[in-house]
Amino acid sequence: NRNTACYRCPIACGRETRAPHYGVEKVDGPEYETLAALGSLVLVNDLEAVIYAGHLCNTNGLDTISTGCTIALACEMFERGLLTAADTGGLEIRYGDTKMIHRLIEMIARREGFGDVLAEGSSALAEQFSVPELAVTVNRLEVPMHDPRAFVGLAVTYALSPRGACHMEGDMYSVDTGQGPAFELGILPGDRFEATEERGRIAARQQAWRNLYNAMILCQFQNPGVERVLAALNSVTGWNLEPDDLMTLGKRIVTLKRMLNLRRGLSRTDDRLPDLLLRPLNNGGTEGMTPDLDVLLSAAYAEYGWNPETGKPTQDTLERLGLR
Repeated sequence: NRNTACYRCPIACGRETRAPHYGVEKVDGPEYETLAALGSLVLVNDLEAVIYAGHLCNTNGLDTISTGCTIALACEMFERGLLTAADTGGLEIRYGDTKMIHRLIEMIARREGFGDVLAEGSSALAEQFSVPELAVTVNRLEVPMHDPRAFVGLAVTYALSPRGACHMEGDMYSVDTGQGPAFELGILPGDRFEATEERGRIAARQQAWRNLYNAMILCQFQNPGVERVLAALNSVTGWNLEPDDLMTLGKRIVTLKRMLNLRRGLSRTDDRLPDLLLRPLNNGGTEGMTPDLDVLLSAAYAEYGWNPETGKPTQDTLERLGLR
């Protein structure tokens, strides 16, 4: 029906829609991730059904990415015969079945029947039925609707995100399409398929920059630029930071999160992508492309000052960042 915005924001990225077929005249969304996760992934092309699925997730406090990905995995497993009606309490979970998808969302929210299994997410579902390789997750969080075969810098973003696959930890698709990259901090747009050491370093810088953004609670659609972010931070704090200090702050945040995760049991072997994202597609705009994860990660570790063998921050890095 109309766009909605935060107070005085000119971007107005929110949407107010409706789903009259489902008795709902005012609905929040859907946005891109919801359209893909509860539409394309589950082979639903009925926009009103997708709107209502997103509405069910919102009203029940469910993440639309994880919910859509988990239901899509259940559809795939059912189609392959890895999951049967005997496993689901009589439910036939098939692609494109909007009524079933809506029902499953509510079952997940209530942990009712097979919904209790789905509520644990894609990794748990795949493991329970002995097909862990089918879960498209990083550290048990579902991969969002941005493919690292399309923008290879995202391989670093997902593999090193402190909370599993998360596009909010470093949107390299924005960098490589020229949407307000921080040139002053060495974050330069380039060939989206280029898996070089320099692109790995740039992906790490973008991750550090966005971690500072997140700490300051800034909107990632806004991209006010280094000069304005620096002026705002100095004005509020009374500091006298220079542009390079912003990158240091971002790296400090990323490294501190890294130290916490290492203490909780994360290891270098967890810095990975799911196997399915390392297989090339046979057609389309990314035909034949896969990210060279070893090259990209090696460069990202170097940018952060982490040991490439262990993934741990070096002592020099900890001292430089004031974390010792």
